[in-house]
Amino acid sequence: MRSMTRENIKVDRVACPWLIRRLTTVVCVCARRSMNVGLEWPKRSFARPSLVAALAVLSVAVPGAQTVKVDFEKDEPGKPPKGFSFALTGQGKPGVWVVRKDDAGHGNVLAQTDADTTDYRFPVAVYNDVTAKDVEVSVQFKAISGKGDQGAGLVWRYRDQNNYYITRCNALEDNCTIYHVVNGRRQAFRNQNVKVASNAWHTLRVEATGDHFVVTYDGRKVLDVTDQTFKDAGKVGLWTKADSVIAFDDLSIVIHDAR
Repeated sequence: MRSMTRENIKVDRVACPWLIRRLTTVVCVCARRSMNVGLEWPKRSFARPSLVAALAVLSVAVPGAQTVKVDFEKDEPGKPPKGFSFALTGQGKPGVWVVRKDDAGHGNVLAQTDADTTDYRFPVAVYNDVTAKDVEVSVQFKAISGKGDQGAGLVWRYRDQNNYYITRCNALEDNCTIYHVVNGRRQAFRNQNVKVASNAWHTLRVEATGDHFVVTYDGRKVLDVTDQTFKDAGKVGLWTKADSVIAFDDLSIVIHDAR
């Protein structure tokens, strides 16, 4: 087991709000007691050791989530982003994933720009630096074009291009769906109708805890399911379908169970 030090433990107030509140209460109570005796520690008081212990925990070792954020601002437009690998599930041409400029509010974004019309074609961009089982993954996406599809998705517990979970929202179908892909075969196990406007930014988020998956779209919970197909840690990433041209921005990965 890794020792808990400043270097390998990150305090996450989102992951541990109850513990943070309790520790903060201890610090405040102890500080008030110390102030009441003219900045001298009372000889028969627990305040000093309690305060020291609380401060040590707050500053060093609250186990919890680690957060990774990717906004593509340091990547060069016209080229693939650093830190990603690219794959294709199904048939057709590989995806073309490049960074490009968007509006002033988004700056650099990642876009899948190849509009190959092969129906069973799923380009995937996999983030290399995270392998985890229990994660919260969110991204902003914009469906730019596509006559057959305008689907944008998030991938988690990715083993390879033929085995992973994926949830996606489609601007032509106006729905969000969750699937598992097993040996290259995509199978849906829950679907929800929602309005997904083209050429507008939306936020897609999935929270994966054990066999429980919750999907939110623009802040609204749309899917709440259980599935035990993939139980082990895997990569996370981005996904499109067929001739979908999609822009992605502000990928956020909150890791609860890093491997």
